[in-house]
Amino acid sequence: MQDLIAQISQQWLQLPDCQTEHKDAARTRISSSAAAGSMDVEFFVHHGGNGAFSATRYEETMQLGAEHRLHAWITLRDAAGEVIHHEVSCNPGRCAQLLHEWRTAPDAAPAQVTIQAMTRSPYTDETEACVPAMDQDLNLGMLDTLADAGPALEQLQADVAAIDPVRLLQSWPRDDRGRLAARTTAILAAYGPATRKRQPCLMARSVMQSKMPGWQLLLSSEFLYNCRHQWSDARWLWSLADTPKDSELERKARRLMAQGKISEACALYGIELHERVRRLAAGQSFQRFSPAPEPWAQELRDALLQLAPWRLTAGLQRIQEHLIQANRKAPKPGSWERKLFWFSGQRQQARWGPGVRFNEEGKPVLDLIVTASNEHFPEPDWKQQPR
Repeated sequence: MQDLIAQISQQWLQLPDCQTEHKDAARTRISSSAAAGSMDVEFFVHHGGNGAFSATRYEETMQLGAEHRLHAWITLRDAAGEVIHHEVSCNPGRCAQLLHEWRTAPDAAPAQVTIQAMTRSPYTDETEACVPAMDQDLNLGMLDTLADAGPALEQLQADVAAIDPVRLLQSWPRDDRGRLAARTTAILAAYGPATRKRQPCLMARSVMQSKMPGWQLLLSSEFLYNCRHQWSDARWLWSLADTPKDSELERKARRLMAQGKISEACALYGIELHERVRRLAAGQSFQRFSPAPEPWAQELRDALLQLAPWRLTAGLQRIQEHLIQANRKAPKPGSWERKLFWFSGQRQQARWGPGVRFNEEGKPVLDLIVTASNEHFPEPDWKQQPR
């Protein structure tokens, strides 16, 4: 196993631009004239046995057996000494790759995001010709907890009466096969004062696929912004309320979006596409030293092609106002963000996905964020909806 140390050590010893500082048998700091900062390599021995798995810093006097495993703990620091990357590896090839990437300047991020727009054939779902079924299960007693229970009941009754099943069917999300999404929930309205806690919400929940199109209306206690399909500010999706009228600026943005000119459409509304978004949309890694899983770039491009820049800023402003009312004070610009969705294939609690926020100057930014929060940015506020 000492061969692993020799194999890894030879990688920097053969590079004329690298200088090494050996602290002891386990620890080496590498600096390079080709890169700022340093690369720290520390060898640990992992001990397996009795169901335990512990690690000890390597020492030359250690007698290593089959139950031991040698690892390199690699830490990259910038010129200020701040950690920019850390990982553990027992693969000499991975160590060589990190050494090369650290000494090589990263590719420049694209200045613009332009994506080839895909022509989508309209999907005809035979269930759309059926008369939508609508059942109700409204626990009106849930409103009794509200200080304004009477007005809330009147509003609920008005909301239920306003539901147009045909409009709901036309607006309903689709699954990966283009069918009306089964077992999916949308919040149509919320009752009571603004809060970060649960509150009574009028919800439409679709039935199983074999019984579509059909919905059940529910009154349920929910966290309002935990629902991806949060339609309380988009009544035209489920009632006969007037659809927002297109402005000339919006029509121009729609034309740009149809051509895949994402950056140009966003620029019309002062929306910044963060460097991470621009990199991943171009197929580059958005985190230096950590390649992104292959499906993420396409998932991002698909989302960007569906972006509605004309609604994004107003959606952020609505959340800001909601937080002011719920917290009794205005949150600082840049202090909160909301994900659009999580990228696929992640099992850890904090996961990556596209998200939006106001920056410190109060300007809207579309970025890639990592969050464990269940709160979403409502789809009608970022995604183009059926017209």
